[in-house]
Amino acid sequence: MIAWALLAAFAAGTDWMAVRTGRSRVEGVAKPAVMVALIGLAATADLEPASVRPWIVAALVFGLVGDLALLPQVDRFIVGLGSFLVGHLAYVVAFGLTWDPGPLLAAGAAGLVLLLAWFGRPIERSIRGSSLRVPVLAYVAVTCVVIVAGSGTGRWVIAAGALAFALSDGLLGSDRFVSPRPDRRVWIHVLYHVGQAAIVTGVLAGAPGS
Repeated sequence: MIAWALLAAFAAGTDWMAVRTGRSRVEGVAKPAVMVALIGLAATADLEPASVRPWIVAALVFGLVGDLALLPQVDRFIVGLGSFLVGHLAYVVAFGLTWDPGPLLAAGAAGLVLLLAWFGRPIERSIRGSSLRVPVLAYVAVTCVVIVAGSGTGRWVIAAGALAFALSDGLLGSDRFVSPRPDRRVWIHVLYHVGQAAIVTGVLAGAPGS
């Protein structure tokens, strides 16, 4: 378990540095390596409840596929979008198995409203008339469900992870459809990895709220 966690941390740091310095070959190895390590962690660690394991692993596997599809040297946006959408649905099922709504649910809803106002509306306006409008809006809708479901677990680590993941998606969508900014890519990767790692951490036995 510790080895997988250390590998994920090392690969994530390597990926962030590679993105910052424009080393696409290193990024092409380091970014998927983070997900491989998180899959290993989720597959071998004690999770609470244990019934979430196949859903968490499935979400991470589809995240890995999405990562590979969105690498700059691959750039298969629809494939990546579809993979992450399926992964999000797997997370929704996992969060449903840990459903324990409380005050955190209201905080998650507030965060969702802010994200939609900050990113959702500008992205929606920019893709009107585009063939990508339906798949992108479907993805946004599922992301909203992930935030609500994650907050409804009553586990702040999961809720924070879901929000960080969504913020990463918002920055990615803004960069792709609204106003491209190369300096955003590092933050997109940082928030994405923090979000995925936080979700996995939140279902570990002994995690806060578990």
